[in-house]
Amino acid sequence: MPKASFFSLPSEVRLEVYKLLLAGHATNSLSLRTESPEAYIANKETNRRRTSYRIMTGRFRACSIETTYCLISNPGLHVSILGVNKRIHSEASYVLYSSNIFDFNIDVESVIPFLCDLTQPARLAIKRINIVQRALPHIEEFDRAEWRNVCQFISSNMRLEQLGLGIIGRIPAMRWEAEDLYEKSAFHNIIEFEGMEWVKQIASIKGLRNLDIRAHLEHCPPPQSNAMAFFMNFSASIEKGFAEYLEELMVIGIS
Repeated sequence: MPKASFFSLPSEVRLEVYKLLLAGHATNSLSLRTESPEAYIANKETNRRRTSYRIMTGRFRACSIETTYCLISNPGLHVSILGVNKRIHSEASYVLYSSNIFDFNIDVESVIPFLCDLTQPARLAIKRINIVQRALPHIEEFDRAEWRNVCQFISSNMRLEQLGLGIIGRIPAMRWEAEDLYEKSAFHNIIEFEGMEWVKQIASIKGLRNLDIRAHLEHCPPPQSNAMAFFMNFSASIEKGFAEYLEELMVIGIS
């Protein structure tokens, strides 16, 4: 009796096998981060297929070092199946990239190297990405450049259905006199303020089915300047007026 081949199974059954191996974990989220300098040096030989890039580090982020991206934990994926043969790789890679959320947190500098290391079919299979914008008072020029490049790359080269956008904000533990919430209509003017260019850049990503905006709020003292008062009012408006403003620009069917 001839041996049965895996490819003699119906494609629907093979698809279920791939899902169990590559998408059957609890969170369906893969956390990708910039590798620490120590880990990068230790793993440099095994990372030779990954694009390297430079980041700013040190106490005042004044030192440039070379590193790459890494998956910080494996939630139970059995990716070794991709190496069995080319046909399995072709069929299974779509399941891997289309079924999982790729979460980069604040390490936006890792987004483009990771995506560029994929084949075009794998890259286009990705439907869900999470990124986080740093707190506005602490954004440096190199942060602005990374953010701009990532937004442009996603807008031009991806077909996302869902974007998870986290924004780090600050609010005082107690209310203060100038506290105010910005409504959706106010952001037509706010995006023209200095330092708010990043909003137009993220808004260049169109055609989403879902935009999940989350405020990552940290407590701080009451503001001592108009600039900090604005930032705290903005922080309090992230999941309200700001989210409504961006959804209208980025999500299909919202106007």
